[in-house]
Amino acid sequence: MSSRIVPSNVNPHEPVAARPADDLTRIRVAGLLLAAGAAAWAAGTVIVGDRIQEGIQTLDTVTGMLFVVGLFAFVWTAGATRGAGEGWTRIVPAGLLVLLPGAFLLNALSFGYAAHDDFPLWLMILDGCWPLSQLGMLALGVTVAIEGRYRGAARLLPLLAGMWFPVTVVAQIFGGSAVSVYVSAAWLLGTHAHLGVRLALRPGAMTAGRMSRPTRDARP
Repeated sequence: MSSRIVPSNVNPHEPVAARPADDLTRIRVAGLLLAAGAAAWAAGTVIVGDRIQEGIQTLDTVTGMLFVVGLFAFVWTAGATRGAGEGWTRIVPAGLLVLLPGAFLLNALSFGYAAHDDFPLWLMILDGCWPLSQLGMLALGVTVAIEGRYRGAARLLPLLAGMWFPVTVVAQIFGGSAVSVYVSAAWLLGTHAHLGVRLALRPGAMTAGRMSRPTRDARP
């Protein structure tokens, strides 16, 4: 029996971009969740306004939970697409996938309490997940920008989104709660919601990190 060798038209030295439809769908869904959650919380904070100083507000709590769901979807997708790189920096999205559920759980368990001062000790400890998760989002944004695996605005918008927490704190210090509410809402819409819409419309911006890199020829 004779065998015939059929030449392959695949060049092993060329990068191959794997873009399965399910990956693009996952990115679109994450983008929609991020945009919807950010827009909902922005609206919730503006509607509640200064009443947040009086204690826990149901609308702010519920929309804040939606915001965390959107963040979780984005971080999960960033980890899957290797947006934070392949080395030790992978700990950034991994850590956020632990902190964000804690922030969500805090909101869910806060119902029934009039103010944060009424929290028991264990719930006060869980409350730390909120600021820590937002600092983690800033770290993720820095990592994504440095790694450069995403294209266009998808590379820089996570960094701008991660700056929401320090920007809001500065606005609170210099302008009070009346100013910080609007600064927070504007930043959420301009960065988180903007990023979510872009990913929903152009999910390919997050697939660049899944491309295999070319290898050099081994020549004598």
